[in-house]
Amino acid sequence: MQSKQVFFVTFFMGLCVVVRPQQHLNLDFERLSVEHPVRPWGWNKTNYASVTTQLDSGVTYNGRFSLKLVGDSISTPDTPQIIRHGLEPHVLKSKTIVVSGRVKARSLKGFAWFSISDGFENEVTSEKLSGSTDWQPVAVAFKVTDTSRLVNLNLYHAGEGTSWFDDFKLSVEGKEYTSLPVASGFNKNQLSYLRKMSTPITSFEPLTEEDLQDFKDLTPFKDLVGSAKIIALGESTHGTSEFFKLKHRILQYAVQALGVRLFALEANMVTTEKINTYVKTGEGTALGSMAGIFMVWYTEEVRDLIEWVRAYNTIHPKDQIEFVGFDVQELKPPLDSLYGFLKQRSLPLYYSSKKRLSDLEKRGTNPFVISDSTKRNWFKVATTVYNKVKNQSVEWLVNSTTTKEKDEILWGLQYANLVKQYTENVYRGHLSFYRDQAMANNISWSLNRKGRDTKILIWAHDYHISKGKHPNLNYNIYSGLSMGHHLSKVFGNNYKAFALSTYQGNYWAMKSYTNYEQVACPLFPSPEGSLDEALHQITTAHPQSPGMFLNLSEARQIEWLIQPLPMRFANHVNIDYGYWTRYSIPFQFDGIFFIDKTSSAKPL
Repeated sequence: MQSKQVFFVTFFMGLCVVVRPQQHLNLDFERLSVEHPVRPWGWNKTNYASVTTQLDSGVTYNGRFSLKLVGDSISTPDTPQIIRHGLEPHVLKSKTIVVSGRVKARSLKGFAWFSISDGFENEVTSEKLSGSTDWQPVAVAFKVTDTSRLVNLNLYHAGEGTSWFDDFKLSVEGKEYTSLPVASGFNKNQLSYLRKMSTPITSFEPLTEEDLQDFKDLTPFKDLVGSAKIIALGESTHGTSEFFKLKHRILQYAVQALGVRLFALEANMVTTEKINTYVKTGEGTALGSMAGIFMVWYTEEVRDLIEWVRAYNTIHPKDQIEFVGFDVQELKPPLDSLYGFLKQRSLPLYYSSKKRLSDLEKRGTNPFVISDSTKRNWFKVATTVYNKVKNQSVEWLVNSTTTKEKDEILWGLQYANLVKQYTENVYRGHLSFYRDQAMANNISWSLNRKGRDTKILIWAHDYHISKGKHPNLNYNIYSGLSMGHHLSKVFGNNYKAFALSTYQGNYWAMKSYTNYEQVACPLFPSPEGSLDEALHQITTAHPQSPGMFLNLSEARQIEWLIQPLPMRFANHVNIDYGYWTRYSIPFQFDGIFFIDKTSSAKPL
């Protein structure tokens, strides 16, 4: 009897093959997104034509849902709505793929069709349907090149009327795929190296008492930081409770063991000053001081961090922690502050500045509908105002008699600079990554204001803090134009960057870039071939630990590790998949804090 039991267990274990996550293909529209019923998982609008989308359970070819697109009376055949699903090219390169499906139309005055493209100039389209038809079979064959970084399946609807898409399938050399491998997995030797360079994290929870003995697991982090003055903590997702708590815990440790006295949050510089006033003086409440900050930070975890800083400052009134912001995406706080400053300092300069900036003040908070020429003019007049305030500040500083007055003048000039930065960011556009350069400059400004020996801990997204040090710009986040790259160029080894990543879980985010409702959004499990998935394998060997710290100090000498690897991106908006990008991770970060499973931050 015992031998049969042993045989059964051995046989059963042989059947238990570990299936690593891959990119899920939702070509039949059955998997729902957080925006259901407006959008299926993995499919996104690439433009905003006068066409609505909806999952339809009443008209289907197969399964529960089809994707329904409806063009209204002002929709024209010249402006199609495009709905796109990206396909990982890892196993598709140098092969001919076939995508087939069904399309139906009703009273369609324009056309409905689909295409496959590689993100560049290569695109193959299906036949176009018009008028009223029953479900029609459609198919496209496409040769994927060996250099393709992305393959797109695009659904098109143009003109007034209705179309439906359903039951799409992908086949490669006769084999149908419902998911796609993302990258090659890590072998045993590679996992062994990662295990050797990793140490378990005992907790992500901040401490209630100041006891360095409870921070022993952070010693490898301290050793890697060394004497650096700027310590940046990233996060692969905003709105993640465990990341927020771990950053709180690291701040506690950094204050006690590393001498950090400046904490910088990815938030508007002027708005964050209200938090700084509270933590230094106790004026008001923690919750009240948070009014106006980005909604992604408006959580219990961030409030608890603010309250801890206030408690620390109460006990250490002559050695306080200051709270600063550095972002440039809002106009009203710095503009109002600039006007208030100039009213007190120079009425002529106030009136002339207000006149110059009148159009910016009136229309500048919604720049998306503004012409490029107007944006250029805003930047021009904001630069003029900044230069005039700068010239006047030289005289004011010479005549200042107190440290407080000097600080007020420096802030006044910075208000003008923030207005200029806002307009330059609007004018140059998101893809210029000027915002990152401006944020780096603002962090430098805060450090210079506090003194050269000040140590700072920065809280921002992984992408912002990345160093971008790989000689091939394509292997760097933002092509090496990140905030962290600018800081690393200026401060050298005094700048250290640490990513925070996870394998799976949930995070608190907006439903989309146009739907601002915040909900708990599921994270796609890290796919095989990503560093996150490898760290997940290591962490599961330590069930008592919620995560690991990976030291990357020697990783730039490891050939297989410096190759571009899939890296997650999710910010304050729901991202269904999130692993489209490939970067040389050791050239971006000095280390990684990894939490295996995460949950949504708790909104206030």
